[in-house]
Amino acid sequence: MAKELNLYPDRNPNPVFTIDGNGDLTYSNAAALNVLELCGSEPEYTVYPQGFIESAIKAIKSKTVQKSTSSVENCHFSFTFCPRKNENLVDVFGKDISEEVKLQTHLSIISDFATALLDAQTEDDVARTIASEAIAKLSLVDCVVYIVNRKNGSLEQRAAHGPKSPKSLRNSVKDPISLNFGEGIVGLAATEKRTVIIDDVSQDSRYVLDDEQRFSEIAVPLIADDEVIGVIDSEHPEKNYFTGDDAKILEAIASIASSRIQHSRTLEESKYTEVKYRSFVENAFGGLYILRDEVFDYANDQFCAMTGYSLEELRSPDFDTQKLIFEADQRALLAMQARTRGDNSPKSYQLEIRTKKGNLSYLAINTCVLKDEKGYFTLGIALDITETIQSRVQLEEVIATLEKKTEELNEFAHLASHNLRAPVTNLIGLLEHFNYTNPNDSTNEIILDKFSKTVIQLNLTLEEMHQVLRVRAKDTVEFKTINLNDIVDGVKHQLSESIREANFKIQTNFELETIHYEKAHIENLFLNLISNALKYRKNEVDPIIDIHASKMNEHVRLIFKDNGLGIDLDKHGKNLFGMYKRFHSNPDGRGVGLYLVKRQLNALGSTISVESEPNLGTCFTIFLAKK
Repeated sequence: MAKELNLYPDRNPNPVFTIDGNGDLTYSNAAALNVLELCGSEPEYTVYPQGFIESAIKAIKSKTVQKSTSSVENCHFSFTFCPRKNENLVDVFGKDISEEVKLQTHLSIISDFATALLDAQTEDDVARTIASEAIAKLSLVDCVVYIVNRKNGSLEQRAAHGPKSPKSLRNSVKDPISLNFGEGIVGLAATEKRTVIIDDVSQDSRYVLDDEQRFSEIAVPLIADDEVIGVIDSEHPEKNYFTGDDAKILEAIASIASSRIQHSRTLEESKYTEVKYRSFVENAFGGLYILRDEVFDYANDQFCAMTGYSLEELRSPDFDTQKLIFEADQRALLAMQARTRGDNSPKSYQLEIRTKKGNLSYLAINTCVLKDEKGYFTLGIALDITETIQSRVQLEEVIATLEKKTEELNEFAHLASHNLRAPVTNLIGLLEHFNYTNPNDSTNEIILDKFSKTVIQLNLTLEEMHQVLRVRAKDTVEFKTINLNDIVDGVKHQLSESIREANFKIQTNFELETIHYEKAHIENLFLNLISNALKYRKNEVDPIIDIHASKMNEHVRLIFKDNGLGIDLDKHGKNLFGMYKRFHSNPDGRGVGLYLVKRQLNALGSTISVESEPNLGTCFTIFLAKK
């Protein structure tokens, strides 16, 4: 079994390398050797894809995984460089992404081609666009676009890429020829309405020599409404050149081009046909639908995919079109109301729909009312803007967060400037009065005493600012089970001396002894509210605080009620939780505690409210968010 595992890298169809710190190859499986051969390796030396060794050495030195992509001849590879932890080696795992790159290239060509077709007004414009925007970018050496002459039914050369392309822009094809249905490989594709690939035309008697001898040929018919209206024909000097992938890309181009040609041909026949095909070409990635008497008469594949319903379900007389709508904004409601009043002008609005699977999506809707032989109908074009709406919401949230942070920083900068200016000015003033010539001057002792108190005050201010910044900077929290009795015991121990001197009593009534919350926040909450009750007590009564914990509506409710000085909420209520807001002359009050308490509670979705009157004590009620 171990031996089989060791052989796994060699059996791996993807290339696997091992490179040392000097950039030397120490191991490569069979697939990896093929990549080196593609690069042109010789027995004397090894040729690596561009940037390969640089990425390998970088991964070894940084001990981090590196990634890169490389093109080797007509192949494309992605490489992942995984350094070994305790060795000066890196294992490189490659993957052939040639098909992915090829698919992306083809999708890009089709997208650019569809966009370029928007400017094509005639069938000759379409033919020239096929040659210049599609065939040229596919790197085919030769191609001719035939269009059916509707007068005589022949296939005429209208545009070319390669030797048949004229030097003068006045002509579309150099020395053009015409073919009948059934004549040559082109006529065969037109007659049988299918793509024809000939690997060796020298062995096929149907081959028609045009400008020069070649050996491979592919012919793809342009079909609209089951009618052949042209053929895309390409030849190559190599045998067995064209593949099924070539057929698929040319068939996609032919499908789009056919729709555009048919559209241009029937432009004046019917307004309904005009809008249908214009929407198909110009909104290839959008949803198209037709409503007649509030019933879906038509819906394309994109619209069916957006809603999750099949065309048969949408067209059913029992299908309620209103059940698609989950929510409509004011503009949409006004547009729909205007329609019921007979307003046939074009309308644009947004809807939030519920798909068949129950998912919610946002659609941008454009509608217009047209008329055909059956009467009036509504043509609608829908674009899925769900990702755009979600991105906008996220952006608005980021902007709101940034605005809040900016406001907080401005507030903090203002407070820092204000609160630091006074002690610093005092220090400067004291130093100016210091008697340096006579250090024993009795005035110096007074100055130094004031200097010491000012420095202590300055240190307290800096410590408070540090606490505020620390709370603001903390983004992650950890919820754990907390014993409230332990929290109270911790506060008692921390304030033991002040509690003893003031004969301060802490009474608890915990219906819930344990809660699930961020421990640091709860410790700060209890410490600040208990210490505030201690600081702002009334001297004529024994100070006391009652703390109650209970469960209300699945939330934990905490109540802190004291018999202290109280607060005039009519006067100070708006600033109660502001930073550096003080409402009593007690020198121990700093105006930071309540600010930090409210900020920590709000950060987790919890709330705090207060009831208080002067000389009647204060009651704080907290509801903790459920996590």
